[in-house]
Amino acid sequence: MNVKEALKGLLDLSSLMLDLAYASVIYDNSELAKQVVDLEASINELRDAVLVHMSVAVRSMSDAERSLSVFRAADIASMMAYEAVEVARMVLRGLRLHPKLREGLMEAEESVDIVRVSDGSVFEGLTIEEMLMISGVGFNVIAIKSGDRWIINPDESRRIMRDEVLVIRGTREALEHLRKLVEGDLG
Repeated sequence: MNVKEALKGLLDLSSLMLDLAYASVIYDNSELAKQVVDLEASINELRDAVLVHMSVAVRSMSDAERSLSVFRAADIASMMAYEAVEVARMVLRGLRLHPKLREGLMEAEESVDIVRVSDGSVFEGLTIEEMLMISGVGFNVIAIKSGDRWIINPDESRRIMRDEVLVIRGTREALEHLRKLVEGDLG
């Protein structure tokens, strides 16, 4: 993995961890919170890869000055991930949001929802990419729980099966529309 791949992975994973931590606190979901905590090791590996690559690349003061933005980006992404872990640990310790705060978070323009794929869902058996085309709304599937296994940041070619739990990020309107389609409630 080169520095560009490591930095992109670090930025993507820290963003994903924030979304998962957000969902874990809104829905009081300790399984999601545990996934966030478990991802901390991957963040550390990616951060270390960036630091090692950049340290090897720096050979002069001007190289060091040009490298500062990469070091800062890695530092910011790591801090975001660590804050996501702290939020997740709050859920694991049993701390709960005040109902009014939870309500306020649910009213945000973009949010996260957790839905189970029901029998009769128009999405059952389709790929995530096909879901995007059929739904007519923009969203991201950020995690899937299939049986006892979590799939974090699934590929768009991943097929959606009945009884899987999807963690989806999107606008409130998109999430409401998707919930009906995923749960098979077309009436």
